[in-house]
Order: sequence, then structure tokens, then C-alpha cells
Amino acid sequence: MGTRPGAIRSGQEDHYVGETPMMCLENKLVGARSLLALDFLTVIDAFTRNVTDVIDGPPPLSFDVRGEATVQRIDYAIFHQDGQRDLVLVRTLSWLSYRVRKLSVTPRDFIDAMSSAARRIGFGFRFVAENDIRIQPRLSNARMLRRHLVGYAENVQKLLAIEALAQLPEESSIAALQEQVGSRLDAFALALQLDWLGHIRVDRRTAFSRHSTFVKT
Repeated sequence: MGTRPGAIRSGQEDHYVGETPMMCLENKLVGARSLLALDFLTVIDAFTRNVTDVIDGPPPLSFDVRGEATVQRIDYAIFHQDGQRDLVLVRTLSWLSYRVRKLSVTPRDFIDAMSSAARRIGFGFRFVAENDIRIQPRLSNARMLRRHLVGYAENVQKLLAIEALAQLPEESSIAALQEQVGSRLDAFALALQLDWLGHIRVDRRTAFSRHSTFVKT
């Protein structure tokens, strides 16, 4: 959701280029040069609360791996409230396999070399592959949550939901919240917005639905 496709470019696995508004950064548009990168941004935006900035396309890393000099473009620099800052490379495992075969090194050698190069300039380093991003139901829940933040509820609706929440036990459900707010409001959309605001945590172990449970936070 919320993408603004750009021109098609070559050189990336699925040739997708677009931008997505990061709601955790007051709708700052951040670029994605693959659908996998877009999914990564979606999960980060939905479920990470301590991100203060995301920079698309920071300067590439130059490093030696087993004596071979190489340069690698980095997807993102991510900054956190606690001062931690990371360089992030988002690629498929097949891309990693091709890259290490080309350099005649192991995946661990390749990632360790990038990690060392990042540390030298004051950053952590993360290699993020599809098996780290496309975990279900987390990815579908992230998409669902962001979808329901569009057309954010009016303040009066959020206040009514918060008041209704006060009448429920610490562990409850969206169905129970619906009973409290009545048919005039959509408790499912409100619950996801309350999750985003930090009032509740909807159970992430299953797909978000009107039967989901939550705990107050």
C-alpha cells in the first residue's frame, strides 16, 4: 500500500522501483528498489517504534574480502532512538549465493567483511533476506496495519475507542471492543490504530482479524 512507482530500472532482482510513505517518520517517502525492499520497509514501518530516520541509498561500502577489493551498494541507513545506526542490505539468498560464488568466498566471509567496513564508519550492519522479511503472518499483518492507518480515525473516534478500552480487562479481543463501541464504529480498524499508538498489542501469532485477541500495554 502507499507506493508511488518510479521508472523501471535494471540491475535489481525484480526490477521494481518505487517509494512508500513511512508513517513512523511522518509519511516521509523512502525508496524501494525491489519488491523485497518494499516488504522490508512495510514490516519496519508497522512494527518498529524506535526508528528516527531511514535514508535510502547511503554511500556504498568499500571493503576487502579475502584480499579481493569490492564495493557494495547499500539499501538503507536506519537510525534509532537509542543512538544505534545500521546499514542494511536487502537481498535474496540467491543473490547472496551468486555474489559469493563470483568472489570465491563464503557467505560468512562476505557478510563479516561488510560488517567490519560498516563498523569502521560507526555503523552496525544487517544483511536481510526474504526468509527474514516474508514471514507469515507478520508480513500480511504489517500490510493490514498500514492499510488501516490510511484515513486515520478522527480524534473523537480514537477517544471513544480508548474510553471503551478502559472498560475491558487487560486481555481482551477485538470482538469485545466492538461490543463496547457499538455498531457505529469499526472496532477492527480502531484496534489496529490503537496498536499503532501503543495502547494495545494485537496478537501477532495469527493473522489479524475481527476475532484477534489483544493485551493492553
